[in-house]
Amino acid sequence: MTNVCAKKILVFLQGCSRVLKISLLCISDLLLLLCAVWVAYMIRMSDIRFPSYNIVFLLLIGPLLSISLAGLFGVYLSITRCRTHSCDERIIFSQTLVVIVWAVIVFAVGISGFPRSVVLIYCFLAPVVMIYSRRLIAGLLGERWPSISVRSRIPTVIFGADSMGAELFESLNARRNRKIVAFAENDASLIGGQLAGRKVVAVDSLPDLIHYHGVREIFIAKKRFSRADHRYLTEFLHPYPVTIKTIPGLDELASGEVEISASRPVRVEDLLGRDPVQPREELMTKAVAGKAVLVTGAGGSIGSEIVRQVQRFNPKRLILLDNNEFALFEIHREMEALVGPSGYAVEVKAVLGSVLDASFLLNVMIQFGIEVVFHAAAYKHVRMVQENVAAGVNNNIFGTNVAAQVAIQAQVDLFVLVSTDKAVRPTSVMGATKRVAEMILQGLGREQRTKTTFASVRFGNVLGSSGSVVPLFQQQIDRGGPVTVTHPDVTRYFMLIPEAAQLVIQAAAMARGGDVFVLDMGEPVKIVDLARTMIEVAGPQLHDEANPEGDIEIKFVGLRDGEKLFEELLIGENVSTTAHDRIMRCDEYFPPRQYIEMELEVLRRSLEVGDAEDLIRRVMLLATPPKLPALITPGNRMSALVPQFSAGPQAK
Repeated sequence: MTNVCAKKILVFLQGCSRVLKISLLCISDLLLLLCAVWVAYMIRMSDIRFPSYNIVFLLLIGPLLSISLAGLFGVYLSITRCRTHSCDERIIFSQTLVVIVWAVIVFAVGISGFPRSVVLIYCFLAPVVMIYSRRLIAGLLGERWPSISVRSRIPTVIFGADSMGAELFESLNARRNRKIVAFAENDASLIGGQLAGRKVVAVDSLPDLIHYHGVREIFIAKKRFSRADHRYLTEFLHPYPVTIKTIPGLDELASGEVEISASRPVRVEDLLGRDPVQPREELMTKAVAGKAVLVTGAGGSIGSEIVRQVQRFNPKRLILLDNNEFALFEIHREMEALVGPSGYAVEVKAVLGSVLDASFLLNVMIQFGIEVVFHAAAYKHVRMVQENVAAGVNNNIFGTNVAAQVAIQAQVDLFVLVSTDKAVRPTSVMGATKRVAEMILQGLGREQRTKTTFASVRFGNVLGSSGSVVPLFQQQIDRGGPVTVTHPDVTRYFMLIPEAAQLVIQAAAMARGGDVFVLDMGEPVKIVDLARTMIEVAGPQLHDEANPEGDIEIKFVGLRDGEKLFEELLIGENVSTTAHDRIMRCDEYFPPRQYIEMELEVLRRSLEVGDAEDLIRRVMLLATPPKLPALITPGNRMSALVPQFSAGPQAK
C-alpha cells in the first residue's frame, strides 16, 4: 500500500507545472538547510541547547542567503531529474558566496556569543545537502522509475573503458533501467583498473560476469572497434544469452558523423570478419566519368546499385535497361530525383526491353552512343534456375552472347559481365550458365579484331540482395522461426551490395580483354553462425540443446539440388595483382572461341527441343570443358573430338 501511494505521489509530482515544482524544491531546500544550520550549531556547541533569539536570527540568515543566491545563479532553473555536473558547480559556487556574505554580516552585527565557526561548518554541509537531495529526487523522478524496480534493472557490461565508455555509463546510469556491472576492455594497459567505481575486466572474464551477475546486454562504446573485433566478440559470446549493441560517441553525434538513431544492435555485415573494401576513386572516375553508360538488368539488386554508383561519377549519359517494368520505373524515378536538383548534365533514360532482342539492343546502343556496358541482366537464384533450365540458359548464356555481339557491332569500348563465385567448378545450372557466359567473353576478349574490351567480374553472395539468405533469415526470425539452414558445415563468401557494384565499375577501368576479376573477400562465413548471430542480434534467445527454453531454433533441411558445401572464387592458381590491392585478376583456362560457338549451336538446338534433362547435361559439360588446343579449324582432328563432350541431336 505504501509503495502504491509513493508511486502515485511521484506520478503527481511529474505532472506538476514548472512553477509548482520550483516552489516545492525551494521549500524542500529551506527545510533541509535549516536542519543543516542547526546541525552545524550543535556540532560547534557540543550541546542541544536552544540558542538565544538574537543568535537564532543570525543562524536563519545562512539558509535564507542559500536559497536567494542559489536562485540568483540559476540553480532552480535546472531540470532536477536530468541533473548535470554544471548544476552541482553552480550550487557549490553559490554556497561558497553565501559563507562570505554571511561572515561579513556576522562581523558587522557583532553579536556576542555567536560561534563564528558555525559558518564554516555550514559551508561544508549546505552544498552536500543540496546536491545529494537533488540526486535522490533525480532518481525518484526518473522517467521510468514507476515501472522499473531495482530487481528488474538489466545487468549490463560496457565494452570500452575510456571517455566514450564513461559518457555511456553516465547516460545509462541516469536512466536507471540498467545495472552497470563492469567495464570490459581488449587494451591490456586498462585491464585491472577502475572506471566510475566499476572494475575493468578482460574479454575472457565476460563469461564469468554473465554467469554470476546474469549480464544480458553488452554495449560497445569504443571509437576503434573493427568488424573483425565485432566478429570475434560475437563468436566468443554466442553460447551465452547476451545481446551486443553498438553506441556512437558523443563527439561523433556532435560532428554529425552519425545520427542519434545510429545507436543500434550490431548489423550482420559488422560480423563478417572484415571491413568493407574501399573503392579507388580514380578508378571509378576513369571507368565512367563523361561516358555514355548502359546498364542491363538495371532494376535488379546489383544492377540498380551499379546505376547509383555510376551516377555519382557524372557520366555523360546513363541508360537503364530492364524487362521488368516496375523495377525499371523505380530505379529511373530514383535517378531522376538524384540528378535533377544536383545540376549534373546527366541524361537518364529508361528503356524497357530484353537483351535477347538483338535488333532492339543494337538500336539502343547506336541511338545513345553507348561506350560502356555493364551487363547485369541474368537469372541468379540457384533453385529457380535449377527448376527452369530453359529460361536460365536462354537468358544467362544466349542473352550474354547477344549483348556481347551487339556491343561489337555498335563499336562499344567496354563490356563488363556481372558473374558469380558459383561459376567456379559449377554444380548448379545457374553456376554453369554464368561460367559459360564468362567463357564467351574470354573468347571474344582475346580476339584482336574487335574494338570492344570484354571483362567479367566474379563475386560471392551479396548481403541484402533479393533472394539472398539474410532477408530470408530475417523473415523467419520475424515469424518466430525456425531458421532453416541447409547443412551445418555450409560456408559462403559475403560482400555488401555497394562493394559488388564498385568492384564491377573499378574492373571496367582495369580491363585489358578477356579478364576475370575477383575480390579478396576475406574468410568464408559459416551460414549456421550467420543464422545464430542474426537470432541473437534480433533479441530472441537461440533454442538448442544448451538452451531448451530458447525462442527460435535452427533447423537443418539438407542441401538442395545444385548447392555446394563450399564456394570458391578461383578455378586455378594463376592470379595476378591489379591497381587495387583487394582486386585480383585471374588467368583461367577457357576453350577456343570456335569450340564455344559450336557448342552454343548444339545447345541452341537442344533448347529448341525442350528436353530439360538433356539441356542440364549439355550446359554442365559446356561449363567444364576438357583442355583443348588453342585453335580449331574446319576438318582438323579436333572436330572429331567435339562430339565426345557434347553429342548433338544428329549423333543420337
